[in-house]
Amino acid sequence: MSKTAHTSQPPRSNTPALRRQHRRTAVLWLVALLVIAGLEVGVFNLGHWRTTHVPAVTMGSPVFGGGITIPSPGDADDTADDGAADTAADAASTTFTITDPDTATIDIPVRDAATGGATEIASIRLSPAASIPVSQAASHANDTASWTSATASFYTADTDTALDSEAQADAEEEADATRNTDDLTWRSLSDGVWSDPDNTLTYTSIPETQYTLAGQKSDENRYSTWLRISFENEYAGSTVSLASYEVNPTIPFSISFSRIAVMLVIAAFVICFRPGSVLWRRRLDITTRGHKAATGAAIAITAVVMLLVTQATGGMFKVQGVSYGWGFDHWFDPLQYQRLGEALLNGHLWLDLPIDNTLQSMSNPYNYAARQSLNEATGAVYFWDHAYFQGHYYSYFGVVPAVLLFAPFEALTGRWLPNWAASWVLGVAFAAFAIPMTMRFIQRFFPRVSQALAWLCALTMLVANSAWYYLFTPSFYGIPVLASMAATAAGLYFWIGARRDATTGAWAGCTPGATRVSAWRVVLGCVLMALNFGCRPQFLVFVLFAFPIFWDEIRHSHQIFSRASWRLSCAIVLAFLAVIVPLLAYNAARFGSPLDVGSNYNLTAFDMTSQRPSRALMPIALLMQLLQPAAFGGSFPFIETVDNALPLPCEPSLGGFLALVPFALVALFFWMERRRLKERHVWALTAICVAGAAAVLLLDTMTAGVNNRYYGDFGMLLAFAAIAVACCLEESLRLPVAQESIHDASAAEGAESAEDAEASADDAAATATAADPRLLPAFRTGYAPARLAAFAAAAAVLFSLIMVFGGMFATGRYDALPSTNPFLFSYVKSWFLGLTM
Repeated sequence: MSKTAHTSQPPRSNTPALRRQHRRTAVLWLVALLVIAGLEVGVFNLGHWRTTHVPAVTMGSPVFGGGITIPSPGDADDTADDGAADTAADAASTTFTITDPDTATIDIPVRDAATGGATEIASIRLSPAASIPVSQAASHANDTASWTSATASFYTADTDTALDSEAQADAEEEADATRNTDDLTWRSLSDGVWSDPDNTLTYTSIPETQYTLAGQKSDENRYSTWLRISFENEYAGSTVSLASYEVNPTIPFSISFSRIAVMLVIAAFVICFRPGSVLWRRRLDITTRGHKAATGAAIAITAVVMLLVTQATGGMFKVQGVSYGWGFDHWFDPLQYQRLGEALLNGHLWLDLPIDNTLQSMSNPYNYAARQSLNEATGAVYFWDHAYFQGHYYSYFGVVPAVLLFAPFEALTGRWLPNWAASWVLGVAFAAFAIPMTMRFIQRFFPRVSQALAWLCALTMLVANSAWYYLFTPSFYGIPVLASMAATAAGLYFWIGARRDATTGAWAGCTPGATRVSAWRVVLGCVLMALNFGCRPQFLVFVLFAFPIFWDEIRHSHQIFSRASWRLSCAIVLAFLAVIVPLLAYNAARFGSPLDVGSNYNLTAFDMTSQRPSRALMPIALLMQLLQPAAFGGSFPFIETVDNALPLPCEPSLGGFLALVPFALVALFFWMERRRLKERHVWALTAICVAGAAAVLLLDTMTAGVNNRYYGDFGMLLAFAAIAVACCLEESLRLPVAQESIHDASAAEGAESAEDAEASADDAAATATAADPRLLPAFRTGYAPARLAAFAAAAAVLFSLIMVFGGMFATGRYDALPSTNPFLFSYVKSWFLGLTM
């Protein structure tokens, strides 16, 4: 009988604990499903339950204000309410034109169907000419050829709060006779509502968006005999679709699969990253098939989500072109990179834009007030955020995206690459390298870190930047930043993966012994890092990462920058020069200096050649960039923009970086963890991150003020520092492997109650790390600090994800969804309709 080779199998001593974990997870999922069902049926359908017993209402003929143009004037008289008991009525026409928003009103007499007197208005529905299902909303969201949405305000009046049945006919006759509704005392539909003063409804073709609730009112404002529909929020010349209106309809009960999907994602996050999750006990191992599959799935899901985000504000349906910005009296051209790519194909470096003669005759063309005056006086054409220098317009944004994306795309297709497509490609490239790069970084320097913390760190790397801002608002502003983020993540991925086993060639991870350096990975990483000079130069700080990453190869094994490795050393230098030298020549050819990128010649709201924000404002500006709290409201969208009222350039913001990414607060403890960071050989890297982030933050704030768009310049640096400190903290909370058996025995012996015995048994069974290398050592005596730390880490990342995606609905930000995609905004807003006070 032949002997079979013994194949080592993971021990089964942890099976009981894992079974208990699976049972607990199953119970948690059952609880989560019950909670989701309760929220779906109860909270999100609260509008239905609140309108099941509203009083029936009869309506008279509508009175149209002078600010509405009706295509068929006689139709208004033809729509008199023939059935007095109807609670719905057709409008005079399906389409109106607003000529004067102040008088664009439809006044409707309403009566309680049972008593004939004043009625309580509980709900209203406005229906356009045609309704569409939610699944078709995306194709209509940016259809400029058809009506998409309208915003109506509601007012009520009470001319007779106590009419009896005998006086009803006289009152209706009088109302129809006078028809002078302007003499009525109108009050907002929300008057008497304590905490929800909103009396507007933005309705679309999606039925769920066509309802509004009146809310609970005080007694003197509860009953009405007239309802006014006002289109005061529309602009003159706009078209409104309104086929019918209903007073006191019962809001339909609905089940939203998209809403359920969102709740399932949140539930999955909470269950997977809860302090007692098995992911906190499993060691990170990036070489397993399971981890590789999870990483691939994470990248694919991120790519799909990024694509959806780019389409939220228009995406492929959005037509971009030169437009006049009335707010700053300049022309705005969103196609800078397309024009730069075309210019490169045509053999010149300036943009093909017309130059107004007044620019060349001005003593200082960068004086914003002077340009604004000339524009108002002569209609002179100036292009906003373009670099003007010696009679030509240039793009001061990095040229690398034009060389790698826009010019090749135009050369191959003859068309211009849309900004959203370029942003998405670069965003996906960033995610595709950032996730595995973060995992490699953690496993190399912190081999005793759990899978839970590793994935939380990867999610932090994805949100601790401005990538999602630029994907939501795809424009030439974000393309160079996204390009630098992608190049940096890819460069670090190859650098961290350059240490290979000398025998097998596999990644050596944290083992500096018998290893060799993969030359092509080092050189490719250098090329990618050098590209930052032609994208976003602030990211060149990451070049300094090479020293802590390759310190063993430089200082000890002499595989880099030594006589024995002169070929690789020369290749590294040549890789940087091959990228940097052409970019220096590009700058010199445009502005006469290799280091001048042209940003100071920008035609913007102030003279960048001479003006700078006050140094006295820098402390408060830096605090706002980092620590300004996020703002929240009591009604949808719940997340609001914050007030950055400083006398320096400011843009709408959701809060300071550390307020939006609280996980990064851990980086502030880097000095306290310096001993462990030194033991893990990342003290220098962490110090570079903190110092580099401070320098970049100061530079950006001094030149561009307070701006969410520039969080990406320093966000990745703080994310790296936070990841290093967080990994040190988790390792410090665990027992050394040698002490685990002692810990397990003492825990079992010290169990005095059944609960203690069960907990000790779980602990002893689940911490057999010496036998099962897949498991991490137990936490030190007392689980409270460890569980609190795990909870805080998971909560911080979940908060950041909510701020990223929930913040996209904030109404005060650039490209706000109410104007760019009213379908999506109004549909999600309808989820919370029942919460109206």
